Amino acid sequence: MKSIMGFMMAALMLASSGCDKDGKPVKAKAVGTVVLKSQLDSLEKAKDVEQAVLDAAAQQKEQIEAGTQ
Repeated sequence: MKSIMGFMMAALMLASSGCDKDGKPVKAKAVGTVVLKSQLDSLEKAKDVEQAVLDAAAQQKEQIEAGTQ
């Protein structure tokens, strides 16, 4: 029973946090764009690293196959 009440309180707080006193939706602030940009930069770096790992794995596979023939 406590977990249900806790869940309901959390849901109520979440639902009411998206509006200001007048009930109008709160607009995103500029700070969010800075965070988003840094997250996108990190994602791009991760994609570059993934590609480098895939290239190295392909090269290693070719070397192994060439050595076994």
